[in-house]
Amino acid sequence: MPKSPSSRTGPRILRRSLSTLAVLSTGAALVAAVAPSGASGASSTPTTIAVSQNKTWGPTLTLKNGDTVYRLTADSKNTSVCTAKCATIWFPVLLAQGQKKPVGNGVSSLGSFSRAGGAKQVTFEGIPLYTFAKDKKPGQVTGNVKNSWGQWYSINPKNPRTPPKKSSGSGGTTTTAGGGIAY
Repeated sequence: MPKSPSSRTGPRILRRSLSTLAVLSTGAALVAAVAPSGASGASSTPTTIAVSQNKTWGPTLTLKNGDTVYRLTADSKNTSVCTAKCATIWFPVLLAQGQKKPVGNGVSSLGSFSRAGGAKQVTFEGIPLYTFAKDKKPGQVTGNVKNSWGQWYSINPKNPRTPPKKSSGSGGTTTTAGGGIAY
């Protein structure tokens, strides 16, 4: 008895579905491989948090390479609300692959928590840490802003829950971190 058209298309549909799944899996692996190292955690160098003296903002948490570390006030202890597009601009500071806990250079009270997908985001006193895509060189602090995700600011390790004060350079006046940048 000849096979009906529907019995011949069943295996073809199954083969196409499996091929599509393989392509999607490969694509996902490629995306993970090319994601920024600050967001991927794929680096083999241990994630290290240090304190740097910034001439404008004072003592500031940074990565070992000098990149400024920020917080988002909308986050709660060991929980990040910065996902999707937010995490493409504000890179979560992640533990390196295989790293169990962050390294502190002159900093204690470091920890981590699991983000959706399993990556471990680094915290300071339970505050999730990020770097900012618009900081182009070590020591740069351009992310003390308020935007659609909330208030962001660099972290003074002595007072991490208070926005840092910026010295105006004349007369000793200060301004609090803020300002508006829309994304």
